[in-house]
This record gives sequence, C-alpha cells and structure tokens, in this order.
Amino acid sequence: MKQPELLSKAKFTSYDSKGHEITHDYGKVYEADESQLTIAASTNQIVLILKLADNLKPPFYILYVLVVSRLDNEHGRYQSPLIETKEELTEFLLEYKQFFETDGRHHIKICTLDNSGRLIYDQHNVIFAYGQTEKYINLLEKEGFIEQEFSFPVPHAHAYNESNDRFEESLMNYWEWSTFALADGDVYD
Repeated sequence: MKQPELLSKAKFTSYDSKGHEITHDYGKVYEADESQLTIAASTNQIVLILKLADNLKPPFYILYVLVVSRLDNEHGRYQSPLIETKEELTEFLLEYKQFFETDGRHHIKICTLDNSGRLIYDQHNVIFAYGQTEKYINLLEKEGFIEQEFSFPVPHAHAYNESNDRFEESLMNYWEWSTFALADGDVYD
C-alpha cells in the first residue's frame, strides 16, 4: 500500500515486487572507480556533502542544473558567483536543503576554483565525488557506508513536488546567476 505522506516528500522512487511505488532507499553504500566515487545516501545528503566539502579548498562555485521547472523557468545551467568561504557554501546548501533532498527537478554541482575536487548531487539522490577520493572514503567508512556495486533501480520515478515551488523561485533569485544551455549528460533517466 502506498504511503502518501512519504511519497509526497520523496525525491526518487522505485517500485516494490507488487508494483507499488515506494520511496527508494539505497542504504549507505558507495562504489569507487578510477576517477570518481558514487555515493548512495538515502537521507541527509546535504549534511554529507558538507562533510565531504571539508576536504576541498575554497573558493567554490555552484552549478545549479535545472532540468524540469514547474514555474516555467528556463531549463539550463545556472552558475553562481564565487563563494569565498565554506561558511557561505554551508549557508546556501542548508537554506535549500529541503528542496535539494525532496525534489528531482535538478542537479547541483559544487566545484572548486583550483579544480581540486567536485561534488555532484543529482536528481537520483546520488552524490558523485571527484578529487579527494581517499579522504572521501575515510569519511564515508566512519559514517557507516560500505563499498559495494551500485546501480539505479529500474523502473524509477522522479518527484517534482508542488510544495517546493517556493524554493525554486527563491533559488532563482538568490544570486545573479550566469546562465548557460543544458549540456549533453545533464538530462538522463
């Protein structure tokens, strides 16, 4: 049986053996390959991203990738001005934590100016981490993550929750964003 209160806040869903849509729970797993870590965290992704970002050197910039808009905003890549401190990055991510964690209309990329690392939180509730791989793995293992092969559930669905429309509008006005067209690979299932 569906649990509407959970599904109404779910960003990413899959289906159980009876075909019922359920909030997808990855558990706490990661998969490492030569160039990236794929991190599947079912809850508190923004808090985890902030812990991973402790290994990165400011300044930062955000690339917000809007792939679906419920408010007729232009789909595209929105690049923030430089974010000089970890505190500024933290303030932004925590202000929109609910939006990022409960809505699948976007990806968010946290990049460093010196290219020492990059963190991508995508619409599938997965974090891709580049750069400080060993430091990231040490943190993940301390947080109780286990290494195992990872794959997206098929079929699955993304939620674009009406209750989050206020965040989309607010985020579009947070900074004076530089805008760019979507790139290959920005829209995928």
